Amino acid sequence: MKKIISILAFTSLLCCSCDYLDVVPEGKATEEDIWKTTEQADKFRYYLQTYMPNLIGYDWSPDQFAGDDFITGARGTTYYFSSKSLLYNEETSSNTYFGRWEPSSVSGGTNYDIYRGIRYCYYMLDNVYKVPVISPENADRYAGEAWFLIGYYHQCLLEYYGPVILVKRFIPIDAPEEEIFVPRTPYDDCVKFIADCYDKAAGLLPETVVPAELGMPTKMAALSYKARLLLYAASPLVNGNPDYVGFNNPDGTPLMNTTYDREKWKLAMDAAEAAIQLSEKTGQNGGKQNYYLYTNIDSTLDEFEQGVKNYHGAFVDQLWNGEEFIMAKGAETGIQNIQRYGGPRSIAGDMSKGWKTTCVPTMEAVEMYYTKNGLPLEDDPLTKDADLYRVAPGDSTALLHRNREPRFYACIGFDRGTFEIDGTTITLKLRGGELHGSTLKETDEYQSCTGYVCQKWISRTSYYDKSLNTYTYTRYAYPYLRLAELYLSYAEADFEYNGSLSGKSLEYINRVRRRCGLPDFEDSWALAGGIPSGQKLRKVLHQERSIEFLFEGRRFHDLRRWKEAPEVMNKQPRSWNRDAKTQDDFYQVIQAAQGGRVRVFESPKSYWLAIPLNQINKNPQLVQNPGY
Repeated sequence: MKKIISILAFTSLLCCSCDYLDVVPEGKATEEDIWKTTEQADKFRYYLQTYMPNLIGYDWSPDQFAGDDFITGARGTTYYFSSKSLLYNEETSSNTYFGRWEPSSVSGGTNYDIYRGIRYCYYMLDNVYKVPVISPENADRYAGEAWFLIGYYHQCLLEYYGPVILVKRFIPIDAPEEEIFVPRTPYDDCVKFIADCYDKAAGLLPETVVPAELGMPTKMAALSYKARLLLYAASPLVNGNPDYVGFNNPDGTPLMNTTYDREKWKLAMDAAEAAIQLSEKTGQNGGKQNYYLYTNIDSTLDEFEQGVKNYHGAFVDQLWNGEEFIMAKGAETGIQNIQRYGGPRSIAGDMSKGWKTTCVPTMEAVEMYYTKNGLPLEDDPLTKDADLYRVAPGDSTALLHRNREPRFYACIGFDRGTFEIDGTTITLKLRGGELHGSTLKETDEYQSCTGYVCQKWISRTSYYDKSLNTYTYTRYAYPYLRLAELYLSYAEADFEYNGSLSGKSLEYINRVRRRCGLPDFEDSWALAGGIPSGQKLRKVLHQERSIEFLFEGRRFHDLRRWKEAPEVMNKQPRSWNRDAKTQDDFYQVIQAAQGGRVRVFESPKSYWLAIPLNQINKNPQLVQNPGY
C-alpha cells in the first residue's frame, strides 16, 4: 500500500529537483552511492518515472483540451490553460507553452526534462547489474523498466514533435559537441528504435505486477505502447504524406517517408494482437485473465443502466482499475482539479466557493455519441430525420439528449438531466441565471461555455461541504492506456490493411460495445441497411474509437494522425444559447464563448509543437518543424 501511495504522489515529485543527488544518502552526494545498496537503486528506479509528463489537467499537457471534445472556460488565459496556444495558433518556436524538448515554457504548467530522463535510464542500465547483493531477477526487472522508459520518453517526444534526436546510450556531460549536437533521426528509424526498446523491455518485465506496485512498467505495458506506436506510424499523417516532401536534415536526409506503405498497418495489427493475447493469459490473480474490461456487478440494474454504471465505474469506482488500465498514474492534483473545475456550480453568486465549472464537454462531443441503438445520429432511422435541437411537447430538454447510448449518460451532464455529485443525484439547471448555468456576467470565470457539464470524471462521492468550504475528492488513477484501445486499434488496422472487418475485429469491437450496454456492431447496422464499407466504414471506426475515449486525451492525437484536424479544428465550437432564461430561447445553437478568440489549425504547422528556438540556435544540425 505504501508503494501505491508513493506512486499516487508522483505529481508532487514532478516538481522536484532534476538532480540525481536527490536519491543518494544525505551527506554522501556521489554517483557511486546510488549503486552501493539495493535500497538506493530501488529509489532511483522510482525516480526515473518522475519525468513522465502529467497527461491530466488543463495546464500540463495539450492532450485533454486541445482536441474538439473537451473545452475550458472563455476567461482563462493561455498562461494557465496552455492548450489554448494550440487552439488559437499561439505556439511559436520562441514562445512555446510546453516544456518537453527542453524544460522551458512560458506557461504556468510543469516542465519535463525528458531528455535528461532518458539519460538517467541509460545510467540505470549501465550500473544496475553492479549493485551488490541485488538478485538477477530484480536487476533484470529494473533494466526492463529502464528500456520501457527509454522507449516511452522517445515516443512521447515523437508524438508531440515528429522526428526526434535519438539517444542510444549514456552520454557524459563532458562529451564532445559532435556527440551532443546531432541531427534529428528520420521518423521511421525513430519508430524502429522505440519498438526495439519495447521488445527489450518486454523480455525483462513481468506480465503483471502485484497491487502494491500498480503503475510500474510491465510486459503488457511495453507491448501495448508498441501497438500504439505502430498504429500511429501506419496512419496518414506519417505514412506517405506528401506534405513532408522537402522536410529534410541539413545534409538532405528526408525526415519523413512520403511513399505510402500498406504493410505498416499489418505491423500495427500484429502488435495489437500480441498485446491482446497477453491480456487474455490467465495470471496469478485468482486465476483471472491478466486484463479485462471492467464491469460493475449489480443485478438490480437493467441492461441499459448496467452499461452506464459499467462505463462510468471504470474510471471512478476504484482507486486503481487494475483490470483494465494497462498504464495509469495517480496525478492527484490533476484528478482533484478535474473534479473541482468540472462539477456544476454549488453556490449561486459566489465564484470563490464550491465546484467551479470551467472544464466542460463540447457540443461536438455530445453529437458524436451514438443513439441507444448504437448508431450515429445521422444513420439511425430513429433520429436521422428528426429535429434534435428542439424540445418535444411536454418534455424539458432537447431531443438531442433523449434515446442516446449509455456512455452519453455516463459522461454528459445536460440541462434538466441528472448528475451524480455531493452524495446524491441532482437535476442540472443550466439556463441563464440558474444555479448551474450562465451567471449573465462575462467577467465571471467559472461557468460552462457550452451549456454542458462533464460527468465522466466526477463520482457521486465527490463532495463539497458548504458549511466548512471543504472538498472531498474521489480518489482514482487516471488511465494513460487501457485495454479497449488495443481492441479498437486492431479493428482499425485490420480495416486499413484488408479493406473490411474480420470476424476477430468484430468480436473486439463488440467487447467494447457490450461492456457499455450497446447492441453488437452487426445488429446495430442491420437497422441501417447493413455494415457500411469504404470511406463510410472508416468514418464509423473513427467514431467508435473517439466515443470510447472522449475526454481522455486520445482525440487530440487521433485527429492529427488521421489528418482530420484541419477540417475539425478550424470549426468554431458551438453551444446552447447560454444566457437565455426560457426553454425556447435557451435551445438555440450559437457559437461557444471563447473570449473573443477564433480557432485556427494551420497545416502543416499545427500538427507538431515547435522545436524551441534556443535549441535550434545551439545545434546547427537541428531543423525546425514545417510551418514555424
